[in-house]
Amino acid sequence: MSDKEARPENDLPLDEKVVEREVEVQSTTTSQDNAILEGAVTKTYARKVKILNDELGRIGMGWYQWRLFILAGIGWTADNFWATLNSQAVYQVGLEYNVPTTQLPWGSMGLAIGLCLGAIFWSALSDLIGRRYSFNITLLIGGIVALIAAGSPTFPAYCVFVTFIGFGMGGNLPIDGALFLEFLPGDWQWLLTFLSVWWALGQLLVVLLAWAFINNYSCLSADNCPTASNLGWRYLYYIVGGIALLMAAARVAFMKLNESPKFLLAQGKDEDVVKLVHIIAITNGKESTLTVEDFNKNGEVDSSGGEELGNTVTKSEKGGNFLKRYSLQHITPLFATRKLAINSSLIIFIWFLIGLSYPLFGASLPLWLRLHNIDSTESIEQTFREYVGYAVLGIPGSAIGAYLTTLRIGRKGALGLTTILTGVFIFLFATATNNSQIVAFNAVTSVTSGAMYGILYAYTPEVFPAPHRGTGNGLAAAANRIGGIIASIIPMSSAASFNTTVPFWVSASLFTLSGILAFFLPVESRGRTSL
Repeated sequence: MSDKEARPENDLPLDEKVVEREVEVQSTTTSQDNAILEGAVTKTYARKVKILNDELGRIGMGWYQWRLFILAGIGWTADNFWATLNSQAVYQVGLEYNVPTTQLPWGSMGLAIGLCLGAIFWSALSDLIGRRYSFNITLLIGGIVALIAAGSPTFPAYCVFVTFIGFGMGGNLPIDGALFLEFLPGDWQWLLTFLSVWWALGQLLVVLLAWAFINNYSCLSADNCPTASNLGWRYLYYIVGGIALLMAAARVAFMKLNESPKFLLAQGKDEDVVKLVHIIAITNGKESTLTVEDFNKNGEVDSSGGEELGNTVTKSEKGGNFLKRYSLQHITPLFATRKLAINSSLIIFIWFLIGLSYPLFGASLPLWLRLHNIDSTESIEQTFREYVGYAVLGIPGSAIGAYLTTLRIGRKGALGLTTILTGVFIFLFATATNNSQIVAFNAVTSVTSGAMYGILYAYTPEVFPAPHRGTGNGLAAAANRIGGIIASIIPMSSAASFNTTVPFWVSASLFTLSGILAFFLPVESRGRTSL
């Protein structure tokens, strides 16, 4: 017996008492949070997923997950291609086709509409037929349509092609995150936050390419802007589309993608789960003792959605109408209990608010910087140089976000803190009176928003159980895109939108509100392995 076991609690040193109480409180909190989420799944699935999580934890992090980190990462890189690409190219497209500045946000709106529809479609599909199909197809569609968009003959055609890019890529980020999460050991789930470093790299790559091509192969005025002298934006779309296609090919060549073990478990395919766990173990240089019997003794999972949840799903519904299956099986469980309904509603609303506030600031920033150089000696090249700096700062922002999620403030605290700080520094940006202040406040905003997005993209899939994770992620992403659509309408309402800092004040207020709401989320995912 150890000294600690031999002594009564009152005889323990103060620091040991504090540690024990912290562990006890954290364990109780984790248990309560698990109970909230388990209300969305059957008891059989909950027991089986615990067996799976324990085995993945025993095998640990290894080459299998690191390869998937790279494959999911390039998807997140590509996801940030398109919004950044449109924001950098649309001004030149407008000059070529003599489009008024107030009409340029049609490009952002088209992208947001496509992303919204794509988020709903691909994410729902991932809960119905599996993650890996959407994982591969979305990236391929984005690359192909980007090559077509490079040849846009008119501005409306450009907007249509951008919409199709959005539809193709709409489910990419939420599905990639869900798939990666479902292979991770519980104590490595913080890595999902750090996955957002790839998202920052996507922005940086496009900005660097825009600096090279739009800065050197573009016209300066709509009065003299024939296609031959304005090829920079077209080159940009060709190159970025080609990179996306290479990324899609890399996913096929670099790793044979297996279906998510938690999706398979939710479908009642215990034998396939066992085979996959053994593949993971062998790839990681370990050995697994998991057998089908370990799952069988807990009964069969009802893949129809779960009779224990009160859902009555007929055989015709199981194999039939897509929308009926989507609504009956995967939406209602996300609101199965009071606290779960509050958590799902709040996180979806927070996504909406951020989707409304971020474009008002980030997506409009390149146009605003071009039209409002406080320092009259500022050149377009200098603007690009600063924009590259902002993109670079998103990388340490992701790392900071990943670190914050491991602290005692938890995922909710880290999300609330970084979101409020983002709002604060946008407030300060709106009050800037010289170029140095603009650069400084923008720089800090890049760090805080990078951390915020990393935490948001990690917390969201963690608080949706695997059988309904794709749908939950899709609803959150769709809400985010609806916010983006609304944000695109605001600049089109008045030419004065780009001549004032009002959009930045609104953006800052919405970020601050989002951060406050994050503290009221009932579920804390830190210290809890995802279901």
